[in-house]
Amino acid sequence: MTSDAELLESNALRNLRLASEERGFKFHIHPSLDLIPSFLAGYRPDAIAIGPDGRGIVIEVKRHRNRETDRNLAALAKRVATQKGWEFRAIYTNPATEAPAYIAKPTSEQVDATLKEIEALVEAAHYAPALIAGWAVLESLARLASADHESGHSGSFSPVQAIQTLAGEGYLENEAAQALREMAKLRNAVVHGDLSVQVSAEQVTILLKQLRALASDINSVMSEQNTE
Repeated sequence: MTSDAELLESNALRNLRLASEERGFKFHIHPSLDLIPSFLAGYRPDAIAIGPDGRGIVIEVKRHRNRETDRNLAALAKRVATQKGWEFRAIYTNPATEAPAYIAKPTSEQVDATLKEIEALVEAAHYAPALIAGWAVLESLARLASADHESGHSGSFSPVQAIQTLAGEGYLENEAAQALREMAKLRNAVVHGDLSVQVSAEQVTILLKQLRALASDINSVMSEQNTE
């Protein structure tokens, strides 16, 4: 008997296949070993999509997010990011079921290190993973900037909540906040498996510039508070 989880994965992969084939991609569900790129070193993803120009997408479908899943997928994404013309997509069929009860506020060193990783993704032309990583930084900065600096916001933010928090704390002007709200639509499309969406270098570069400015401003404010 097919479980609910298996049915959700099957439906997600079927929808991805239809969207991919409409764009001329060859979509392989649970690909055989001879179809798996050598850089995956025998790892068998849930699916791969190969475009007419030779570029490809490695796809993993998960029911929900947790620390172990995120850690494993991050390692896989880094492996894919080393390959020109390839990108990684993680699709969650039920992402909200296991949101972490507590998420620690980031350190400035952690933020800076992640921004450097995003720069490396951009340089390698892996724009979709760079976009997702950028939004993770945006959420972490919103948590850092939350009004209660003693404890801060300990849960997860939606993209819009992160933007509203940063704007409410005075770190985003109206124009910048609106631009990020528009970009959030792109982020959501990518996260939820719309393979027809193309992320550009310009879009990620704009996001990266905004993140660096936010990180700098927040660090300055926190430094002033710590000296008071």
